[in-house]
Order: sequence, then C-alpha cells, then structure tokens
Amino acid sequence: MFEDILLPAEAPTTHIDIEYPVDENVESHNHSELVNIMKELVDANLKEEITFKSMVGGVTNTLFKSSFITGQGNNKSVIIRLYGKGSEQFIDRKQEAYIQYLLSKNGVGPQFYGTFNNGCVYGYVEGDQLQLEDLESKFILDMIGDQVARWHSLDFKLNKTPMMVSNIHSWIQTTEALVCTNSMIDIDVEYYKKESLQLLDFLQNQYSSSLSSPHIKFCHNDLIPRNMIYNRHREVVKFIDFEYSGYNYRGYDIGNFFCEFSGLDLDYTKYPSVSIQKQFIKHYLESLTQLKQHQNNNNNNNISSTSSITNEKKYEASEEEIHQLYIEANHFSLGSHLMWGFWGIVQHFSSSIEFDYLDYSRKRFKQYDLVKKKVLNLK
Repeated sequence: MFEDILLPAEAPTTHIDIEYPVDENVESHNHSELVNIMKELVDANLKEEITFKSMVGGVTNTLFKSSFITGQGNNKSVIIRLYGKGSEQFIDRKQEAYIQYLLSKNGVGPQFYGTFNNGCVYGYVEGDQLQLEDLESKFILDMIGDQVARWHSLDFKLNKTPMMVSNIHSWIQTTEALVCTNSMIDIDVEYYKKESLQLLDFLQNQYSSSLSSPHIKFCHNDLIPRNMIYNRHREVVKFIDFEYSGYNYRGYDIGNFFCEFSGLDLDYTKYPSVSIQKQFIKHYLESLTQLKQHQNNNNNNNISSTSSITNEKKYEASEEEIHQLYIEANHFSLGSHLMWGFWGIVQHFSSSIEFDYLDYSRKRFKQYDLVKKKVLNLK
C-alpha cells in the first residue's frame, strides 16, 4: 500500500544495512555505509567532510546527527535514525514512513528524505530538546498544548482504528509468544491481559470510536519531553519521532503526556496536579477551537504556516468541558500504563539498547494497580 505512494518519487529508499550494535564509535563501524546512505537519500554531491554524532534519544531507536557540506557549499545537518533491533515486532515501519512523509508534506514535521533497510533519514529540527524540568513552566506547557491542538486538527486518509486498541491487542499476543518460547518473567501476564481487555471494553463503551467521533484525532502518541524541540527564537515547540503516530483517542495523547511527567525513572510524585492538568487542557481546548476558526475563516487546510496561535482568545473553554476532558485523559492514562507495560516486555526480549525494560514494565503495571480504582471513580 505505502510502497506505491512513497516510492520512488517522493520518499526514496536505499537497500543498505547498518550493523548492530552501533556505539559512539560509529565512524569506525559503519562510516562508509552511512556516507552512502547520505549520498543516495540526501545529497549525491555532498562533500566528504561529514561527521556523525550519537544523540540522546529514546529507548527504542539509535539516533545520529550528521553534519556536512552540501554540493552547493552550504552547511547542513540531518538525523539518521537506526531502528531498534526487533522493533518491527511492534512498529509498522512502512506505515511510519508514510506518516513521516505526510507530516513533512504538511509542514508539521521536518523534511523526510527516505528510508534504508533498518532506518530512515529526516531533517534536523533546530532548537533545544525539552527536559523534564521544562514541564514546570506554564509557558512551555502552553506551547505544547498549541502543538497538540495542531496535530489533533490534521486530517489524513489513514486507518482511524485507535492505535492504543490495536497496540494493546498486538503487544499482548507478541508478549505471550515471547514468554512461551523464552525464560519466564516475574510478571503475571495473564492477569494484565485480562485487565487490558476489561479496560478496553470500558473505554470503547465510554468513548465512541466511530469515524465521526470527536474523541478520535490524529495523535503523536509518544509525547515525552525528548520528543519535543523548543525553538527559543520563534517561541514554538515542535514534535519529533513519529513511529507511534496515528489516529487514536485524544484522551490517550493527553493522558499519556501526563504520565510522561514521571520520566523514564517513573517517579509518579511528579505526575501533574489536577490544577496543572486542567490549565493544560483549558489552553489545549481554546487553541483547538481557535485553530478551527482560523481554518474555516481562511478556507485553507494547511495549518503549518503560522508558527503560533494568536493570543486573542475568542473562545473560552467552560469548566464542564475542561473537567470532562480531565476525566477522559485520566481514564486513558490507565491504557497508557498497560500498553507501555506490554511494550517493555517485548523490548526486554528483543532490544539491544542498554535499558532495564522489565523493571520499566513492572513499574507501569504497578502504577496501574495503584491508581485504577481512584481513576475509574472520577466524577
């Protein structure tokens, strides 16, 4: 499906593999392969003075910043993303490439240059990677809210089945297969499978997943600070890393973001207060409404030309609207715990990145158990 749309004109591919594992001495391991990828996908005439620098990324992929001089003599940087080993078990890389292409064409994402056998290349986004402490700033949170609103305003011709639902089902199946053929783990997989299916029934009954549902939006689905770039000069936050992006419940995108205040260490004392959650939701709702008004007034679906939403608030979200989305987001935070819990088990058996995925899973499942009753009783 995506091959016909993407290749070869819009987003080329090259059949080159980068060896696993890759460490900080990337040039000594894969320098010639990386240079060939750059020439085939980015600039056939780039100068040989090219550098590759390992970047701090997430816990799925390995990232490198490549800086070079173009054939026209200009300095330029791009990002080379090496897909995590075994990540194809839970990420549809062909769909990811198509989504990157769509976001690039709409100006919401950086330029997408194309794919190689086990990775892709896209433009470097200028700015500073956000850190957990940045989430303490209302100014930063408002810019994040603006960007979430932009994403939730996008309309693509894609499968609108909520990704949280398909991911949980798929990752449970993968987990069961891996546990069956590998050593046992000290997590009650059957119990959390049952909890997941019950929660999905509740969420799907509570929040319609029909194509016309206001609850279903195009979502980033992995809103961690390290996937957000703050450009101080333009005063705007942009999102990067779209491998989990797609249609989903808006409550998941927001509830998962609240979970990410805890960081990879999962310090849930940092989970945002009700007041902070509602401030964020209020700004998001008002930005979303104003953005829709702007689109209607201009009769133009391209929402990327404006770097920020005007400060003139023509609409003010009601307390009831804010409170209902607050409950919705926290309901879906439970789905976030379960989904990423199963993700951690799959990663434990397949990833070559040094990270304690199993401990991460235990903590996500434990937090689900701790907050489930309280969250489901929210009124």
